[in-house]
Amino acid sequence: MHLNDETQEIVNRLKELRARTGLSQAKFAQLIGVSSGNVSNWENGSLPGALALKNIAQKLMCSVDWILTGVESSQQIQKVEAIFDPDLKEMFDVLTELMQSGDADLRGWAKIQFQNAFKEHCATLTEKKLHA
Repeated sequence: MHLNDETQEIVNRLKELRARTGLSQAKFAQLIGVSSGNVSNWENGSLPGALALKNIAQKLMCSVDWILTGVESSQQIQKVEAIFDPDLKEMFDVLTELMQSGDADLRGWAKIQFQNAFKEHCATLTEKKLHA
């Protein structure tokens, strides 16, 4: 299948997102709630629909704008603030170390554990973002 340049760039960004997480197509699909066949199709040029794009952006902390255009939305840029609470800093440091690990399985496990542990809080934040 011959893809136009714009479609090929979107495919490349989707592959990049999956590579960054170190997830197989099956694990990536499970994370965002689609079949592994969908992910394979996307990586071969059949682009994801709106709901899949939304799930990818939410689960992988990027914007739909970036997936589609390669340009990050100015609304997605967030200010990083210093962490003064020692307990919070320790938790942040542990999570950062896990996510920067060279072990893709460890990164995937850490991300899933975090999402499961803070499911209610993540849902609340997502809801607030949708109504902002």
